[in-house]
Amino acid sequence: MVSRFRRRKHWPNIPIVAFRGELGIAGDRGKRYSWGYGACPDLTQHETVWRLLDAERAIGTALTTAHQIVPEQSTAAIIIHHPQATYFNAAASRELLTA
Repeated sequence: MVSRFRRRKHWPNIPIVAFRGELGIAGDRGKRYSWGYGACPDLTQHETVWRLLDAERAIGTALTTAHQIVPEQSTAAIIIHHPQATYFNAAASRELLTA
């Protein structure tokens, strides 16, 4: 998801709308998975996402050597709106498999 500021800056002619409402998606449906949290603990995967999406050119974001997003407080996420989407903890699952 792109912040309202970035949307206005990079895509000024695209109206900002409530995507869930426009798509008919209930507010309690779906999940958001972000790197650095349980479902996607490996921040180095930001490199792959940035390369595939060409995020630096497309929206002006960059990665630090620690794989943090610049500007500060930016977030990368996979958003799933499927009604059966659930949250999972990849790190905990990996620990169970290696125990």
